[in-house]
This record gives sequence, C-alpha cells and structure tokens, in this order.
Amino acid sequence: MRVLIYSPVRFFGEGLAACLEQVPDVTAVRACHLLTGIDEEVRRLPADLVLFDVNAKRGLGGARALAATCCETPIVALALPEAAEEVIACADAGLVSYVPRQASLEQLLTIMHMTLRGETVCDPKVASGLLRELYRRRGLEAAGANPPLLTCREIEVVRLLRRGMSNKEIANHLNISVATAKNHVHSILGKLSAQRRADVLPIVDERPWLLMSA
Repeated sequence: MRVLIYSPVRFFGEGLAACLEQVPDVTAVRACHLLTGIDEEVRRLPADLVLFDVNAKRGLGGARALAATCCETPIVALALPEAAEEVIACADAGLVSYVPRQASLEQLLTIMHMTLRGETVCDPKVASGLLRELYRRRGLEAAGANPPLLTCREIEVVRLLRRGMSNKEIANHLNISVATAKNHVHSILGKLSAQRRADVLPIVDERPWLLMSA
C-alpha cells in the first residue's frame, strides 16, 4: 500500500508517516504540508490512498479539488469530528471514508484496508444523518430543478413559527436581534413563495423534507 498524507501541520503529517512506515504492508508513504502540487505528488508516488486533513482552513476545498483531479485515488478524511454534517460535507467533496479524531492507529489501518476494498464504516448516528439527508435531497429533487433550500437557521425559525412565536419571541429564543429574526422570516417567505407567515406551515406540511437537516 502506497499512502500520501496531507496535513498543513507538518509535524503531525510527518509523525503519522513515520508510524505508517513501520507497518509491513505499507510499501511507501509520503507526507505533504502544502496543497500546491499535491495532485502531482499523488501521481508521482503513485498513491493507492490519500489521508487528507480537512480540519484546517481551505482543507475541504483542497480535498474537493484533489478528488476532481485524481478521481481514481480514494481520499480519506483524517481526524474528522464524528458528526453527520461533517461526514456529509466530506462526501459532497468526493471523499470516500473518514478516520474519527479519537481513532487509534490500529483503527486507522483497518479503515485504510476497508477503503481499498471499497468499504466504509461510520457511527450509527452518522449513518442515520446520512439517510435523513438522502431523503431530504430526494425531496428537493422532486420539487424541481432549482428548489428552495432552507438554511439550518431558517429551519429553526420555521419550527418556532409552528409554535406560534412572534418575531420578538423568536429573537429572544435564538439570542438574535429582532431585525435578524424578521430577515429570516422574509427569506423563508421568499424561498417558499409564501405571501404571509400563515402560509408557511401548510407548505412545509406538504413538503416535510424541507425541515430535514443533517
């Protein structure tokens, strides 16, 4: 197995590389701390697998770019927080698996071998979030080519509207200004093509996937 490791934290990447070099079936390993030219490094090795630290600034964007240019090389998110939204973001970027932050070296090696076999494993709560996100996106597709997409904050506001809260009450509940709460309500009305607040709930009742979040 030939492995390329990317992390902007140089000593972390090189330290992990030193650990993997001691593993019998890892035949070559290279650590990179710069995104520039990383696709060339993947081809030069050539890498069977990339471990990619997505936690730093530009990390996920860099992973997306690498996945687009080296589409045949599986990329694994390294030291990822085990939360559904984080895993979904990595999947959207083209990564095929992830290593949780609390994983041991033994678990890392298991995940690497599973990845090369086309397999992955994730926490049950993350799996549930992935299924709910798939359902939500299927609903968005059914709504049309360019369906309205509510933000997480707007979903919160809709749920508070369901409880009959005024803009002031929503602002107090979310610890935001009344003006910001009002802006969220106006944005929701626009996205749902609703004329009044009272029109929002019937619309989301017909399309419950609008309130699904990761």
